[in-house]
Amino acid sequence: MALTLVRTKIDPLLVAAETDRAGKELAVLRADPRQAISENAIRCLECGRALRQLTNTHLRGHGTNPTEYKQRFGYNRGRPLMCLALQRLYVERAVKAGLAARIRCRPIVAQPELRRRGGARTISLEEYLTRRDARQKSTGLLRLPSRIARRKRAASARPALVER
Repeated sequence: MALTLVRTKIDPLLVAAETDRAGKELAVLRADPRQAISENAIRCLECGRALRQLTNTHLRGHGTNPTEYKQRFGYNRGRPLMCLALQRLYVERAVKAGLAARIRCRPIVAQPELRRRGGARTISLEEYLTRRDARQKSTGLLRLPSRIARRKRAASARPALVER
């Protein structure tokens, strides 16, 4: 019994529309990287694939590593690159194994340069967005981005032009 390969004609416009839609979805996810992480999958912001975990092997295929990936897309340094369900599974395993009791290193004690810095560190995009959302919820107001607010204030401060 011989297998025959059936060729189908692929419409180039359909392929272009799909890639354009995928590009727009990635642009939205890159603007707020927290949306790339869902209950059962994390979307790679490089290629758009939905995976349970972004492994070193996958990231190496893009020529990056987890630290560079987090910096590039604005994730917190401690953010695990995995879906929420997998995070919960690992937390449950760690609690059962008693891993927290085995950790004895405190970075602030072990590294004196951290004390000298006084807690100063760079704030990632993810942390900025989370703080902004919390501030908006607590005040109940939606603030305009500072650039737009400055333009509006500057426009209202200018004297009106009078035609002669």
